[in-house]
Amino acid sequence: MIINLEIIKEKRKEKGYTMDEMAEKLKLTNGSMYSKRENGHYKFKAEEVMMLTKILNIPMKKIFLSNEYSKTEITTAKEII
Repeated sequence: MIINLEIIKEKRKEKGYTMDEMAEKLKLTNGSMYSKRENGHYKFKAEEVMMLTKILNIPMKKIFLSNEYSKTEITTAKEII
């Protein structure tokens, strides 16, 4: 499954949380570590995703991109190879 990073960023900004505050809430060392996850450079761990849904009040079904989108992305990746 692919995590919807856009909704995470949108909800974080909507609630007024800084990256440092989110890092603290997720028990990460600093805002840079959170930033790398939110920007897709590192993947959120499963327990972090669960915490995000509660902190940002995002329904679980909205935190993941749809299967149709995932299939499209996988198909495109196969064509590139």
